[in-house]
Amino acid sequence: MRVRGLTATGDWRFGKGKADYLRRSAAIRQNVVTRLKSFTNDWFVDVTAGLPWFELLGNRDTEQRILRNVEQTVLRTEGVATIERLELVKITDRDATIEIDGTDIFGQPFSETVSVV
Repeated sequence: MRVRGLTATGDWRFGKGKADYLRRSAAIRQNVVTRLKSFTNDWFVDVTAGLPWFELLGNRDTEQRILRNVEQTVLRTEGVATIERLELVKITDRDATIEIDGTDIFGQPFSETVSVV
């Protein structure tokens, strides 16, 4: 697997040729984060991609639905083997912060903190 790397602000990296691409475990980690930050109806090619964040945030008692949606999304990400820990650290009407520990298909552990705003 090979994907174009992203900058700290989420833009594509350019200017360094092949060095701008991520492979193997780094690509899988980036795909996990990107998929979790995606909103449904946001990508014209596949309006079902992403999570229904507008429905989940701002409603009461959605913590379990959020965790279920996040778990499904992470496990369906190509290259993810297992999730060891999934925790909803913060949730408000407008944002959520999620911590994930897992292992990829290369046996490499990963730990990501994802903030959705």
